[in-house]
Amino acid sequence: MEHSRPEPPVGHDWYAWLIDPLRVAEFERDYYEQRLVHIRREASPYYAQLLSVTDLDIVLGSHAVRHPDISLVLGDGDVPAGEYADDAGRIQPLEVARHFDEGATVIFRQLHKRVPTLARTCVELGRHFSSRVQTNVYLTPPDAQGFAPHWDTHDVFVLQVSGAKRWSIYDTKVRLPLRGQRFEPGTPPGEVRDEIELGPGSALYIPRGLMHSARSMGQPSLHITLGITAFTWAEFLVECVSAAALEEESLRRNLPRGFAREGFPAPERRRLFGEKLDLVQSGFNPEVVWRRLSDEILAADVPLFTDLFSQRLCTDRLALGSRVRRRAGVLAEAGSGGEMCFLRFCGRELRFPVHAWPAVRFVTTSDEFAVQDLPDCLDADGKLTLAARLVSEGVLQRSGV
Repeated sequence: MEHSRPEPPVGHDWYAWLIDPLRVAEFERDYYEQRLVHIRREASPYYAQLLSVTDLDIVLGSHAVRHPDISLVLGDGDVPAGEYADDAGRIQPLEVARHFDEGATVIFRQLHKRVPTLARTCVELGRHFSSRVQTNVYLTPPDAQGFAPHWDTHDVFVLQVSGAKRWSIYDTKVRLPLRGQRFEPGTPPGEVRDEIELGPGSALYIPRGLMHSARSMGQPSLHITLGITAFTWAEFLVECVSAAALEEESLRRNLPRGFAREGFPAPERRRLFGEKLDLVQSGFNPEVVWRRLSDEILAADVPLFTDLFSQRLCTDRLALGSRVRRRAGVLAEAGSGGEMCFLRFCGRELRFPVHAWPAVRFVTTSDEFAVQDLPDCLDADGKLTLAARLVSEGVLQRSGV
């Protein structure tokens, strides 16, 4: 696929922007969890707005980073942390740079916790996939290999910011591995089935379990890996059984005495197994598990709050005509029950009287609005109070600040 139009993300549709010109519906129908796709953009700065080498310099030089937030690898394994970190694990920037000069790849782990554009990208993907999303960033010197051939237990989008890498794709060893089915070092890679040159502005989607390796070409390479760690049906069902066992005593009982002895009837094993599954299916409401996993997503995918003081110290008082907007990247969910309604976001929950429900709901569905546009379930003072509360909590931002 070819594309040469480096347009910035618009609104909340960063996911579509990341894979353009491949349409979201086509990607999810033909590629997601199925097969690799290569999105080509010829010598494009398409992803440069997400990350720069300057961002890496700032993190390396001024954030007092510790291992393993920064780590170094060569093709044959990790560089010992003691060679570039002190006894307390603090990264020594000059040592990192020296190892880079000698061919080591520098890995910046969880960089979405430090760079706002990456944080927002992760939140937007997390919103769409209902998944935990993280970034690892790889800075590789020319003609060098970072990791040896391996597979991941999560799906990844590889976004090439600058330079180029040649990716080797091998026969799949384990289709859609669970998190416990990690790659074991030394596992032979098998036959190479494809080789891809990933240039600046291009992207790869690699489903979990697909074995791969990459080597930079004639220039240093900078790429972002977005890891999509979704919940599987296996995890969901295990959680359901565990939760049901807290309520149902028979699921907490020991297996039958003598079940491992030769001669224990197979039909009886099948009967008991079916009986317990019926208990889970008929007597347990799985909504509690859906809710817990949803809360984990809301708590995991959060933006970086980089303006909390400037919002508070704004000299203009909040008025009915003041315009506010929902903070980009905040996954907020409104609900009601009994005499209260609530707003869940970033692992927190705010509670309000139930009569405020239309206004609370309005906040989660409107990108930008004037305070006076809040539903009239609240009077003027109530609208100002709600807006001020949500600005102070980081759900809303004052426009223009």
